Amino acid sequence: MKRYAVYRTAAAPASRTIGSIALALALVAFLAKRLNLINADVFVLSLIAAGMVALTAIVLALLAFQRIWSNGGPGVPSALFGICFGLLALAPPGLVIGMLVLQSGPDDLSTDRTDPPEMTERLVAANQPFLSWLNVTLGDYVWPAVAQVVDGKASDEATTPTKETDIVSRRYRISPAHLHVASGKALETLDWAIVEELPPDLLDAPTWMQAEGSTRILGLKHDIAVRIRPDTVGALLDVRSRSQTPLRDLTDNANRIRQLFAEIDRVLLETYGDLARLSIEEDGLEEEDLQPELVEDERDTIPLPGFKPYFETEEEFLPEELEGRDLTVTAG
Repeated sequence: MKRYAVYRTAAAPASRTIGSIALALALVAFLAKRLNLINADVFVLSLIAAGMVALTAIVLALLAFQRIWSNGGPGVPSALFGICFGLLALAPPGLVIGMLVLQSGPDDLSTDRTDPPEMTERLVAANQPFLSWLNVTLGDYVWPAVAQVVDGKASDEATTPTKETDIVSRRYRISPAHLHVASGKALETLDWAIVEELPPDLLDAPTWMQAEGSTRILGLKHDIAVRIRPDTVGALLDVRSRSQTPLRDLTDNANRIRQLFAEIDRVLLETYGDLARLSIEEDGLEEEDLQPELVEDERDTIPLPGFKPYFETEEEFLPEELEGRDLTVTAG
């Protein structure tokens, strides 16, 4: 009996192999960035390469399915593995792109927009030229075009950062030194390491500190600056959060400032108990019309002291006949 050759497609095993390579590249890049072994540029370029390889594996798998459907032969399991590996390899790039779209807040946010707290400049952009260029390109061309396609017109909100109404300065009815200690405790609880600090030398002296933290998923670095100044109420607190990379994680700068405020409130609540009498926001301070209060009833005459003040210089004005005499008054 004559046996015919079975058709075998080379696209199916190639898809499985290429898909496994793409998945390994994406996972290694993700773990290396989480452990801070590579910078943001290498991470983004690795994800781009993994995404391109994964798409190649998916295309080869679809081509293998088409040939198997037309000519028959084995290769369906290999093509299925190729598609699965390719889709899994596309998950990290899709996660990063999704966070870039969803968390589109500003890279630098402060409670005081006009006079933000000072920060030590770090040459982060020099270490990630590709990502800096990509961020500018996306902000100038890609996101406005997407907004125009979705909404039918260019939206200014796609290019300008949204102002958070609750990110404002806060006043506390305690001394700046005490608020400085509470802020340092809050930073320590949030696992944000203090890198620079201006400690208070007096209770009402202005203070400042800068901390560095990392996000939970990608381990992206960010800076936090806390400035405390004396105020008529007690102490004025300003916080500034700045991302060291245009990449996004599940938390943005606004959420980090909210986290710090909440942790400071928790520390003050544990220390003083009644938080309502300690914390007020900047716009919650109203001018009070204070009127003088009378301690006692009004007098018809001016009160006079009940004794005559004694000054050592009065000895110079004694008459000559009284000098050297005993001025003690005797009874009777």
